[in-house]
Amino acid sequence: MEVGMGFPGQMGPSSFLDAVRAKGLASEFAAVAADDRAFRIRAKRNRLMAEWVADLTDESDSSWFRLLLDIDFARQEGPEADRFLLLKIRNDLMGFGVFLSEAALAQSFAGFRETARRCVDGEDSARR
Repeated sequence: MEVGMGFPGQMGPSSFLDAVRAKGLASEFAAVAADDRAFRIRAKRNRLMAEWVADLTDESDSSWFRLLLDIDFARQEGPEADRFLLLKIRNDLMGFGVFLSEAALAQSFAGFRETARRCVDGEDSARR
């Protein structure tokens, strides 16, 4: 009997390995795509946040954007990085005489993240 022959619907050894490799590549591609999407959402969120903070302080949004990028990407993703970013923004705003509660700042941050997510999702669907 030849290799790969058997009951109908059965895969031979090379077909099985090809299927495993294909599944691995598909999983790897999905992970890379998810990382890329998360990166683009964070970058868009930071741009929106920088513009908002610049409007509150009458400072240049490009300097705020660079500062937010430096802070955000120097740290790992997650709640701790977000808290640090919000603390930095809140302290900087207080230096300009703009006083916001942690809750108000967190609500704005969440709104910017949601807007950024919708923008990125819209860009992705437009590419398809």
